[in-house]
Amino acid sequence: MFKNIQIINQNDKPAFVVIPFEEFQKWTAEKGVTENISDDKFPLEVAEMHAVKNYSLIKAWRIFKGKTQKEMADALGITQGAFSQIEKSATNQTETLNRVANALGISADLLEL
Repeated sequence: MFKNIQIINQNDKPAFVVIPFEEFQKWTAEKGVTENISDDKFPLEVAEMHAVKNYSLIKAWRIFKGKTQKEMADALGITQGAFSQIEKSATNQTETLNRVANALGISADLLEL
């Protein structure tokens, strides 16, 4: 199926698979996926912070976007401490993820695995 894959480990276990975009496009066409996923980019830097440094996706995106916890907290109308807890949590609610994604200028889908 996929010819040129790369497996990225996290904690000595496979965590991510990278495939060439052309192969992914062919696969999605074969599966009948019609939405345009190319509008939302997932930068390598974010993936590395998440996989290698074990950062949450919220923290990785925040750093990638050059924002501080205080700036994010202000944008969300909460304290820096409250944002820190959101950043650390593995089980944020959909509404919270949507608000954080909006403050980061990304799709909420990019904050979920």
